[in-house]
Amino acid sequence: MSLNWSPVFSMAPLLVDITITLHFLWILFLIFGFVFALKGSRIAFLHLGGLAFALVLNALGWYCPLTHVENYFRSLHGAQSTYSTSFIMKYAEHLVYPDIPENLLRGGEILLTVLYLLVYGYWAKKAGVWRRLRGRGKHAPGRV
Repeated sequence: MSLNWSPVFSMAPLLVDITITLHFLWILFLIFGFVFALKGSRIAFLHLGGLAFALVLNALGWYCPLTHVENYFRSLHGAQSTYSTSFIMKYAEHLVYPDIPENLLRGGEILLTVLYLLVYGYWAKKAGVWRRLRGRGKHAPGRV
């Protein structure tokens, strides 16, 4: 008894489009997520973690996991297919994967990420976050 994989293969174009959409939304979140910090939202911590993750990926020359997922779904569909992406996905894909030399793109991403991390550091200093964190490490009076 063998498994019938044809439903999965026929969904591959949709899965590619969903992955590109998620990738595009993640990039937008990394670019504009500082708004959550300005609003005092806890989502800012997710943004900060995403920035740190992006910095590590770019510094080490690794690709985003969503890129690997997308490539896997494309491989399910086969290279000889007649799959043509939708109009919107065509332009979203160009935004996710711009035609820029990789080292220039990675350098720009690292620079932007470091800039955001500096802004977060400045914001944390202004909000007194660093002072409060240092105060937690000290023992309260009368305690050992």
